Order: sequence, then C-alpha cells, then structure tokens
Amino acid sequence: MEKCYTVAETVKLTGVKSYVLRYWEDELSLPIRRNELGHRCYTQDDIQLFLNIKELKNRGLQLRAIHDLLPKLTKKEGMEVIVPEEKDKIHLLESESIEKEEKETRDTLREELLENVQNFKAEPDKKILEFQEILERLITQELHAKKEGEDRWRTLDAAIRRQQMARREAAAASEKKGKKKNGV
Repeated sequence: MEKCYTVAETVKLTGVKSYVLRYWEDELSLPIRRNELGHRCYTQDDIQLFLNIKELKNRGLQLRAIHDLLPKLTKKEGMEVIVPEEKDKIHLLESESIEKEEKETRDTLREELLENVQNFKAEPDKKILEFQEILERLITQELHAKKEGEDRWRTLDAAIRRQQMARREAAAASEKKGKKKNGV
C-alpha cells in the first residue's frame, strides 16, 4: 500500500500552504483521496503533481492553462517532473492558451459592444418618440387650459361689460327722470 501523507506533511514537502492545496484541488478538479475519517490523504504522485503545479505557477501560467496541461503532467504509472526541454513546449502552450483566451475575450467584448450599439441606436429613437408624445400631451393640456382660461376671462369680461352697460342705462334713465321732474 502506498504511503499516505497528511495535509501538514504535504505542506512541508511542497512548500505550498494548505488553503492553496485545497484551492488547486477544487479549481483543477484533482481526485484527492480521503481516509476513513474523511481527511485528505496525499500520495507521492499527488505531492509531485503539486510540485509541478507550483513550478508552472512560478513560471506565470494561469490555472486554466495548467488545467489543460494536467493530462500531460500525469502518467498512468505515476508523475514525472517537468524537465527543462519541456519548458519551451509549456511556454508555447501557455502562449497559445493566452492568445486563445485573449481572442475569446476580444470576440465577446466585440459582440457585447455591437449589441450595446444596436440597443443604443434603437433606444434613442424610442426615447425620442416617448419624449415627443409627452411634449405633445403637455402642449395639448396647456392649450386646453389656456383656452378654458380665456373662455373664463371672456365670460367675466362680458359680464363686467353687461354690468357697466346696465349701470349706464340706469344712470341715463335716472337722469331722464330727473329732467322730467325738473320740467325740462
């Protein structure tokens, strides 16, 4: 049976903190065994894999690129340390991976930008139409209110004029009566 290392032992052997080991396990979907108590149980192959991942991270690879390299890092009979001549292959794979990610990001951003531009072009037309409708309603309401106000003023003016006319007529009639009484 293969020796099983605890988390603390693995941390000492790899120089990688325990939370980083758990993070890598989750992010890279590593099949780490567990003992009967449910504790992580690292094999020599697991330790070697962590050392390889640590080396790749030190070289600047992202976990996505490392995830793609995992099948090459593991062999059916065990792990193998990355040798310097593979460094060029890894850099090439890293460059290709980064270029692919950048292209995908550019394409996604370009699509989002085009969609936003199309929405922006459609939205102003819609907003302008809404604004015009609101303005037309307000203008109509104001004209109607103005007309009602003018009608009220005209009615009031007409009533005042009628009252003035009635007073003039009453004054004229009263003057006529006064002249008749005085004999004129």
